[in-house]
Amino acid sequence: MFPTFTGSSRKGRNVNLSGQRTTNPFTSTSWGASSTIGASKTVAHAQAERQQRQQERNRLRAAQRIQRTWRGHRVRRILRDERRQAIDRLYEAQPGDAGQRSGKALPLVFAAFQAFNVQDRHRLALVTEDLLQTDFSAFSSGLLGWDRLGKLRRILLAALTRCDLGNEQAEVALFLRALGAIGTKTSNFKTFEPVLGEWYKVLAGLCQKTGLPSSIQELICSLVVAPLDVPHDLDFVKHTAYQNLVVSFLTQPGPARCSDLIARLAANIDLDRLSNYIINLSHKLPKHDPNAVLWLIAHYIAINGAKEQRSSRLLFIKTLESLFPLCSAQIRAGFAVARPKDTGYFAESEQDGSDVLHPFVRQQLQSLVDKGAIQGLLSAFTTTTGEASTSADDDASYLAGFILTLINCFPAFSEDIRMFLYVADISTAQGRIPTAKYFWNATQKTSVFSDIASSQDSTLDFLRRRPSSPAAETVWHREWKTVLLFLESYIFVLRLMDDDDFFSTLNPHPNFGGPSSRLRLAGMSLSELKRLTQFLKHLSFTMYYNAKELLTNSPWAETPNSNRPRGDSGQAPKDDSFLPAAGVDFTTLRDLATTAMKMLYERDSRRPFLPEGHWLMTSKFDMEGFLAAVVLEEQRQHELRNAEDDGADSSEDDQQGWSHYAHLERLRQKNRKAARNHLLSTITPKLEILRNMPFAIPFETRVQIFRQFIQLDKQRRRGGDGDPDMWRAHMLRNGFGAQHPLGRHTARIRRGRVFEDAMKQLWELGEGLKEPIQVTFEDEFGMQEAGIDGGGVTKEFLDSVTTEAFTHTELFVTNSKNAYYPNPTLIDRIRNMRIGEPEETQRAVEQALKMYEFLGRIIGKCMYEGILVDIVFAGFFLLKWATANDTPGGGSNSLALSSSTTAGYRANINDLRELDEELYQGMLSLKNYTGDVQTDLGLDFTITDPISSPGEPTRTIIRPLIPHGDSTPVTNENRPLYISYVARHRLVRQPYPQTRAFLRGLGSVIDPSWLSMFNQLELQRLVGGDSSEIDVEDLRRNTHYNGVYQIGLDGQEHPTIKIFWEVMHELKDEERREVLKYVTSTPRAPLLGFGQLRPYFTIRDAGQDEERLPSASTCVNLLKLPQYRSKGRLKEKLLYAVKSGAGFDLS
Repeated sequence: MFPTFTGSSRKGRNVNLSGQRTTNPFTSTSWGASSTIGASKTVAHAQAERQQRQQERNRLRAAQRIQRTWRGHRVRRILRDERRQAIDRLYEAQPGDAGQRSGKALPLVFAAFQAFNVQDRHRLALVTEDLLQTDFSAFSSGLLGWDRLGKLRRILLAALTRCDLGNEQAEVALFLRALGAIGTKTSNFKTFEPVLGEWYKVLAGLCQKTGLPSSIQELICSLVVAPLDVPHDLDFVKHTAYQNLVVSFLTQPGPARCSDLIARLAANIDLDRLSNYIINLSHKLPKHDPNAVLWLIAHYIAINGAKEQRSSRLLFIKTLESLFPLCSAQIRAGFAVARPKDTGYFAESEQDGSDVLHPFVRQQLQSLVDKGAIQGLLSAFTTTTGEASTSADDDASYLAGFILTLINCFPAFSEDIRMFLYVADISTAQGRIPTAKYFWNATQKTSVFSDIASSQDSTLDFLRRRPSSPAAETVWHREWKTVLLFLESYIFVLRLMDDDDFFSTLNPHPNFGGPSSRLRLAGMSLSELKRLTQFLKHLSFTMYYNAKELLTNSPWAETPNSNRPRGDSGQAPKDDSFLPAAGVDFTTLRDLATTAMKMLYERDSRRPFLPEGHWLMTSKFDMEGFLAAVVLEEQRQHELRNAEDDGADSSEDDQQGWSHYAHLERLRQKNRKAARNHLLSTITPKLEILRNMPFAIPFETRVQIFRQFIQLDKQRRRGGDGDPDMWRAHMLRNGFGAQHPLGRHTARIRRGRVFEDAMKQLWELGEGLKEPIQVTFEDEFGMQEAGIDGGGVTKEFLDSVTTEAFTHTELFVTNSKNAYYPNPTLIDRIRNMRIGEPEETQRAVEQALKMYEFLGRIIGKCMYEGILVDIVFAGFFLLKWATANDTPGGGSNSLALSSSTTAGYRANINDLRELDEELYQGMLSLKNYTGDVQTDLGLDFTITDPISSPGEPTRTIIRPLIPHGDSTPVTNENRPLYISYVARHRLVRQPYPQTRAFLRGLGSVIDPSWLSMFNQLELQRLVGGDSSEIDVEDLRRNTHYNGVYQIGLDGQEHPTIKIFWEVMHELKDEERREVLKYVTSTPRAPLLGFGQLRPYFTIRDAGQDEERLPSASTCVNLLKLPQYRSKGRLKEKLLYAVKSGAGFDLS
């Protein structure tokens, strides 16, 4: 068939070396793709088979292991049972030699004993009783070796951990007696050392059991102190005993339950040695369990108090300082300040965090801050400094650090601690001086103070400098602690100082005669104040302006958790964090320095004593570009605030309970806000300076920034069109309705009921009041008045609302200088009128507070639109505006203020003078009283608030100034605190709801951070205008003319206008102000000149009748001036119209 074919036609053999089994050899070839797949399947199959064989082997081994274990367990159980039976037979026989019986039974016990077995514990008790009866004769006779006592001790300890005190009380007592006897029968304490940890754990566990009889308590006490009383040549055992006493025993709650244990420990312990062990072991304590540290602190304080020869105060301070950072958050929660109710007053039933701590722990901790403890600490320190002046600086730093820790950890007692410091004296080579003065002298000697005060340019380098050695680090800590305690004590002194005391040390005057009071002894000279303010300026400025650098690469670099409330993590500060003192971090130091600086600045702004320009720091900025840079930072911060969701943060008002959990929740919320403010402060340094040190920038620059911020806000809210006139035209062209989110808000206002109608129709707008509003006035007959609101009617409306609210309602009252502040008794009067059901009374209170809030919005609207208001506010009330943004960490949190709006305001006796001169003089008399205040005056920490209603007799309400104030007498020592609390009550607590509501309304229109750029005097100028002499030429340059008076192309003024300006130049400043008020409704010029007046000052002709008086339209700042031809006639008619108030109308 194939003639050319050669060879065999038989197919060659196909050998499959892959192990793949196929039934059809022709279905796959070696070069096909399926061959690879087949090989993979074969390998997988082989691996599965190997795994299956391995699992079989593992099961076999496991079965063998289980069988072996079970056989071993069964054999051991049988052996134990046999030995238990042997023990039982020994004790079931007739009574014999207990020594021989215990010698035979004890090895059987060693082999058979299991602590969880009740019968085994019973058998152990039988053997133990024999040993005690025979005085361990089985060992002394050689029947058993003394080395077996170590095992017996371990078995006894194991048995004690399992004993049920209710059913095995006799066994427990027997085992404890045996443990005590073992220690007296052997001199080989090496076997004792390894079990000391278990020893103290077992004893601590027994102490925690309830119902311990006195006999068992006595045995426990003896066993606790036994390891501490070993011979001196066995110091290694004592070393281990002290370590385990600290870590395993004193950290447990049990020791406090044994009545005599603390006294026994105090009698047998080496307190200095214990203190050193606590200091060295503080880093090994359970950081996840701050309660253990609390118990250690409480037991240490109790032992120290019971010890006749106490440890040195310095060592005591060092010990507590090593422990407090580990549990400071828990201590703060336990000693939280009792929060007043919504009324701002204390009630005896309010919680103050006492449920957080065990009563024993609370009692011991509180003993640190009572009067005797603080005075004892200071007296011991006085003795030390007097005897060994070479170590005074070191001792002072330790004292300062400890007191700072107490102030930080005990907020409820912080005022008492500061008062104890204030009344204490410290002995020096020059005699006894007040504590504040002593620490001021010590502060001046530190390199921290001298380097920072000397130059503002070197402050940043100094703060960034990391200590080069441990010795330098110690000096760093010591100096900062001294500085910090001085600031704490001096701030307290400034709060108590009235102006007479303060200025008596600056400029001595015969009128300041009399004995030097403690306040005057703590005062400073002018040169000292200059140097102190330089230090505070340089330090605060650098810590705000260079916060980012200091917090990233410097000794102040904080750990990632540093923004949480101090001590919240339960961890000690890192060794390389270089924090100045326990509980004092970067932000705390900065706030403390800023507080002292602001208090001095407020006093200087009220009554200058420092050179002009002393507070300015313009050399640190490029002032030409400063305004633009600040505006850019504000835009950046606004974007970041809007990008974050703050919905989770609730105000303090939403948290009704002040339990431990509510306190922790507030700490978490505060931490979240602080973290955000911390971030914002690092990226907007110039804004931080403006908000916290505004006086470093000239006032005129700050006013320009304020107006620019408002303009930016208008542009953001109005789609980039901030000009009001263009906005109104845009609204009219597009015909937006009242319901449109950007539409005009309308209101029909009746003359005589302006405030009532305005609140009723505009209340719901909230912060929408920032937008242009359209107001229509109605006369007494209900007829609409003519006029187009181009801004003038709005001005007339705002003037009318403020005039009516302040002069025709009871919302505000005036002091002796006719300055307005919220009526402090209005809410009390409403609550005590008994007008109906409690719900009705509450509605009346809420309505009054809404009126305050609405009035705050109206004042904010005036400031927002640049409309001046002829209202003078009291300085202490304006201070609350300026400090409304003072929160820890700085920065503004929101446009609307929370319930803590007045938290930044610090009441003092000088502000009390502006409120009530009679009360101020009474407080001065009390402060300077030379007799016994408690005996002669019989005062306590309460205050009487009078409440008067129309047609009813005046009633009084007695309120506590502090918790339990009715049982706390005023003494010569605590009277400064009483004066401080009276000032705080009158200035803060009594008007608290009213002030909070007003500032909430003001803050909804004007960002509180903008207000924080000004002090109280500057805010008054911002609201009401400049009180300096009227600049006629500035007014002339910024006056517009209409009608005949309009200036033509020749640029010449009308003859009547020329005469008018000549008359204005000749008038006295008081008369000029009357003319200005006649036209604009306010007698003061805008801060940046008349170019900022809106609407512009305008003059229009009113005909040629020279007998006609000038008239004015205050709503548009328009003067209608007849064409007078003589200067005399113009002056006569103008002054007559101004002084008679004639000619007001609405065009």
